[in-house]
Parts: sequence; structure tokens; C-alpha cells
Amino acid sequence: MYRKGVYAMVTIKDVAAKAGVSKTTASDALRGGGDVSAKTMLRVRAIAEQMGYKPNVSARSLRSGRSNTITFLTSGIQGSYFAEVATYFAEEINRRGMYMLIELTKFVRDDAKQKIPFPMSDGIIATNALHVDRLLREHPTVVLENYDDECPYDTVNASSAAGSRAAIRHLAERGCTRIAVVGDNSGPGVYPGSRDLRYESARDECRKLGLRFDDDSFVRSQWSRQGGIETGHALADAGMPFDGLYCLSDGIALGVIRGLNERGVRVPDDVAVMGFDGVLEGRYYSPSLTSVRTDFSTMARVAMDLLMRRIEHPDDKAARQCMTVGYEIAEGESTAR
Repeated sequence: MYRKGVYAMVTIKDVAAKAGVSKTTASDALRGGGDVSAKTMLRVRAIAEQMGYKPNVSARSLRSGRSNTITFLTSGIQGSYFAEVATYFAEEINRRGMYMLIELTKFVRDDAKQKIPFPMSDGIIATNALHVDRLLREHPTVVLENYDDECPYDTVNASSAAGSRAAIRHLAERGCTRIAVVGDNSGPGVYPGSRDLRYESARDECRKLGLRFDDDSFVRSQWSRQGGIETGHALADAGMPFDGLYCLSDGIALGVIRGLNERGVRVPDDVAVMGFDGVLEGRYYSPSLTSVRTDFSTMARVAMDLLMRRIEHPDDKAARQCMTVGYEIAEGESTAR
């Protein structure tokens, strides 16, 4: 902002004046806290971005007594999925004038407990609640991709059920009549995660459409790129008994395409392949991957809104909230027929 011959830093007061709201309302809108309507929040954030507003994190920390740091707790960022999710969260957290720490954990109870820097972090975003659901009860936490009704934390999920049903319809609409689901569900009674929900929803949609789905229609694969490659080899060596493959993650799908290609099976001419997540890498693969693309931007925003409410109102015993973000079928070449 230009003032009296010099460029001055844009302040929260400037943003508030431009938006026609109080300084407190502007601050709440930018941080995702307080009782601010969605319309006002979006308007204030748009004005702040337009004006180039940058929060003074040091001053805010001194005033609030908080670190203004959020911990992103994950099992790893070596894969495209976790790296992409972490990037969306880093952008959202930074936009709110806060810092993000990434902590890697095997999600084994003792390891998770040691990896969580309680004094340094105001809140935690956890990508798995399997072994931390009782560790963090006294710390503001939001969990991603958790379908356990007993989990005590606010949760933000992808559209695993609706997205999987849409994936099967997409393959069927392209002439696929013998569809397999490729992945590894966690097994009955073990952990009600997204893998189970994706598998069950895809299976049920196949049966609803009158498509054959038996024990052979679920092809088990390790949840990794290498696992997908090995599965692609095995399917090709078995004579490729399917004309459509719905893989429960993009990582598996990209590996399957590679494995099939190495055995001379053409995608999509011989078999259509699609995944779930919509990671950026899939768009630049050959063939480009059709996928159920999760709205990661909204996931990060909603998760941080929930987390900030828990941070700013620690005595609020409001019931756990479970939110689901949208999806779209991102069409690539791997199902083009």
C-alpha cells in the first residue's frame, strides 16, 4: 500500500476498512475462527489477497500466547498423494498467517506420542487416526480420512463412497462389462477406513448395474506403485480377464498401467484403468490417468476451520463434526474409448 510517498505494509485495519467490517471480524475471517458467515469470510479473504496482506505472525504470537504453528502428522510424504495433500495444507495454513510442521510417524502408539511436539504446536492435522485416537484428547486435532464412529475428533473425509460408485458408472458407460476392483481393503472388523468404503461401494454399484462381481473381481494389490506394477504383471500373465479396472488409489493405478504396458497390454484399448485421488502426477502420465479427483483445497480449508474453532474455544464441548468434501471425475486417456 502506498502512503505519503512510501510503500507501507498492509495491516489488518486496512483490510477491515476495505471490507467494511470491524478489525475483529476481519481477523476472525482470515483465521477461520469466530462467528463469521461464509459470505463475509470469503469476501474478507479475497480483499486481503487483493491488497497483498501478510499477517504479522510474531506480533500475533506475543498477543495470543500461542505458537501459531500447526503440526501435520503423517506416515510419509514420499508418495504423490501425501505430498500433494501436505502442499494444500501448507498453503492454507500459511494463508492464515501460521506455520506448518510436518512430523513423520509410523502411527505406532509410542512413536506417535514421541513425534507430536505439544509445546510447539497449537493444533494437529492427522492423516490417520488408527493409533492416535486416544493420544491427543487434550490437544486440538482434526483427522483426515477416518470413518470410525468412535473417533473423538472432528473429521474431514473424501467422497469415498459416492466417488467409487461414480467410478464404476464411468467405466460401465464406456462399455466395460467385466470390472475388477484393485487394491487392499483392511479386512472386516480391523479398521473402517476409506479402503473398505471404496471397495464396498464399487462392489455394490457393480451389482446394482447388473455387472458380474465375484471373489475374482477383487484383485488384491499392495497399496503402492510397486504393488500396482506387480499386479499389472499378474493380470497380464493371466490373460487379462477384465475390460475395466478401478484402482482404489492413483498410486496403484499408475503402477498397474506400467505393469500392463511392460507385458504388452494396451490401456485403454485392451482394458480401461482409473484411480482415486486425482493427484497431479496422473495428468502427465502416458496415458494420462482418469481418476476420482478429491477437492483437496476444500479439504484443507474445512479442516483448518474446524481446527481453529477447537483452538480458539478449548472449553467448547461441541459434538464431533464429520465433513465430506466433493469430488469430480477427472477424465484422462486411460478410459478414453
